Amino acid sequence: MKFVAKEDITLSQQVFYDRMADFQMFERVAIRRGVDITRHGSLASAEGLKWDCMFEYRGRDRRATVQLSEFSAPERMLFLVTNSALNTRLDITISALSKTQSRFQVTAVLEPKTLTARLLVQSMKLARSKYNKRFQKRVAEVASELVALDAS
Repeated sequence: MKFVAKEDITLSQQVFYDRMADFQMFERVAIRRGVDITRHGSLASAEGLKWDCMFEYRGRDRRATVQLSEFSAPERMLFLVTNSALNTRLDITISALSKTQSRFQVTAVLEPKTLTARLLVQSMKLARSKYNKRFQKRVAEVASELVALDAS
């Protein structure tokens, strides 16, 4: 199943990309939300970075591995998220619209590995518009939070 969300932002492509590439900030946000994170690799060479994550979701402990598989500054990042039931490919693209505006596009592709995950994805397909709206809303929130870093 595929989700796509686009958001136009009032930052240059390079500035927004630099904020998206601030992996330590995203790690701190995840830790505040109760995720245990272990980073493998160096922030100096972003390509090949990997995070092992443990968190509680719906009353059960979950594990996921997030790997940065492509890092093409200032345009694209590709993350592969895997757990025991689901593979997710998260493609983040930032396109320059002008010197001071950019387009932030996030594409998420869910690939189930188990029968339970297939049922979950199938039910999401039946309520596709609801999940597309939720995905678009969350991408817009992330974009506005990153743009608002200017004010702080």
